[in-house]
Amino acid sequence: MRRRRAQSTLEYVLVLTAIIAVVAAFAAGFLRTKTKDSLEHVATQMNTQVQKIDFSSGN
Repeated sequence: MRRRRAQSTLEYVLVLTAIIAVVAAFAAGFLRTKTKDSLEHVATQMNTQVQKIDFSSGN
């Protein structure tokens, strides 16, 4: 009985670990895309604002 219980616990832990790994992999991909998009947006906005500055006035 004890051996079967330990086997069931081990199987549960392995399945749970696999599920967590899959969720983490999808989350990492999602977050990578969102972070990249956000940084590109910020860079574009900063470039737009820099282009508005008049550097030729000598100030």
